[in-house]
Amino acid sequence: MLSRNQIRQTALQYLYGASQSPEITGEQEEGIWDILMEPFRADYCKLRAKAVSGHLTRDYPDKLRLFVTRARETAEKLQHDPLTLPVRDQLHDLLNKEGEFNAALLQLKKALHDDPANDRKTLSAACDAVQELNTALMQMRGRLLDSLRDFPAYNNIWSPLISACGKLQEINDRINCIIHQDGRPSLAEVKKVVEAGQDAEELYREAKTLGEETLRRREELDSVINGILENYSPERVSAMDRAILRLGACELLHRKNLPAPVVISEAIRLAERFSSADSPRFVNGVLAGIAKTERPS
Repeated sequence: MLSRNQIRQTALQYLYGASQSPEITGEQEEGIWDILMEPFRADYCKLRAKAVSGHLTRDYPDKLRLFVTRARETAEKLQHDPLTLPVRDQLHDLLNKEGEFNAALLQLKKALHDDPANDRKTLSAACDAVQELNTALMQMRGRLLDSLRDFPAYNNIWSPLISACGKLQEINDRINCIIHQDGRPSLAEVKKVVEAGQDAEELYREAKTLGEETLRRREELDSVINGILENYSPERVSAMDRAILRLGACELLHRKNLPAPVVISEAIRLAERFSSADSPRFVNGVLAGIAKTERPS
């Protein structure tokens, strides 16, 4: 579950990064966000890779062997009927695609276990390959089942093949749930992956909104902050403390739904984590002064 504190931390790091350049460009902004979001996106990617290569496909080899056996038996029984040539061709293509899918799964497992750093781009590409083939298999299997309906006289032959198809389809459905969440089964692995992806996107969206709004309003916020800094030169405020104060001031002035004590408390926590030993008391004093002026009780 994503917390407001995580959003503030990420927005703060963006503000600090942006403060290092007098005039930050859009490309530089996106570069900062890419760096900040990398750990969260990497965690999501690793969870997805583990789920797809592990629990979601744990029984794939056995079910694939069964399907290959049934497909070959079916093709052999149909070889003397020229009308069933399209079905045999579909079976041949489907077996080839299953081979590609199996190879992609093995490549994903190799990428996950052989690379200690778990490079996100490598894992993501391997996952994407599996999911792309997964979608293709679902479509091909659907077309095959449609074709079988054109030959009701062979229903006894189709029955074992259809059963084997259904077992593989269960695996395809599990993987598909990671992409399309509607009606997903209640698998803990799927839920964990989906939530990680949602949290990463929500963090990016919320932190980006807060960080960029704070940066956009910095002149207004600096004016309010400097008005509280009696007998204290604004130039003496460190870049990190300035970022924390701007963030807190933005929430006090423009997030009136957030209680002032909560905003101040969270800003103090940021100062304790990211700044000097004297910063928490300093941040508390400045933001309390702003709250007293801007949010009189």
